[in-house]
Amino acid sequence: MKIKGSPFLSSYCIPTENIIEFNIFVSDLKQHSPLYPHLYYMKQPNPNNPTREEMWAKQHLSAAHIDYAIWERDKQMLHRMSAISRSCTFVVDVYKLRYAFASTNFVDLLGYDSHKIATLERQGDYLESRFHPDDSTQLERLQVELGKFIYSLPIEERNDYCNIYSFRVLNARKQYVRVVSRQQVLEQSRNGKAWLILGNMEIAPNQKESDQVECTVLNLKNGEMFSPALPSPASISLTQRELEILQLIQKGLLSKEIAHNLCISIHTVNIHRQNLLHKLGVQNSIEAINAGLKLGILS
Repeated sequence: MKIKGSPFLSSYCIPTENIIEFNIFVSDLKQHSPLYPHLYYMKQPNPNNPTREEMWAKQHLSAAHIDYAIWERDKQMLHRMSAISRSCTFVVDVYKLRYAFASTNFVDLLGYDSHKIATLERQGDYLESRFHPDDSTQLERLQVELGKFIYSLPIEERNDYCNIYSFRVLNARKQYVRVVSRQQVLEQSRNGKAWLILGNMEIAPNQKESDQVECTVLNLKNGEMFSPALPSPASISLTQRELEILQLIQKGLLSKEIAHNLCISIHTVNIHRQNLLHKLGVQNSIEAINAGLKLGILS
């Protein structure tokens, strides 16, 4: 699995207890694992522009909270499902930081090498190697945005979301086709953190000509959806009051509570809210928070 580019891990974690242990983990991989050379070149943390690795480290998965007997049960179920389904199914083990399963449908539908699919745990970033290079770049940016959004939520809400991507993949005829890839949590650790990520990839019914990666985030509990925004920092200029209101929205305050905190009317709050949504190019508060995190004006 491509440690620096997997579209399935960015919103979740790397298996560490803290950043210091993460650095030890990377050092150990450098000596013992030829599959992950990407990890050797870690940058110093930048709170305003975090890497995906830094986003992953926030979850702190622990082996003490993981039961692999559960995965053995799930794996048998997935093999049965793959026999009757035409979609390409995969599972990412977030704790081990690698793919744990990929269905043979990747071979039939997209022309992937059957041996590499059967031994995917040892194949590094093989699945991502067939992504369109331009789409891989966009996916990387989106992954960071989704990671920021996920970690702005209370821990009990972080596994309630499904990420749905549409992008281009090279098929068996050496042609790029658009696929829809949907990822969500399959299993959590005993303390409620994302451990196994289930993904399903299918050929998109609409093979439109587009060089844009599309992404939708679905709340699996209430059905709400939003699309992560990638605004240009140079085009955004919030007033001090708009920024204050955005920060209070991030804390979960309603307009009435914001008005009380700032000693202004609810009507004034609502005007500011509409203005900042317009400036950020978003449609609701969740998207506004996500955009603010991306721009570094929220933390």
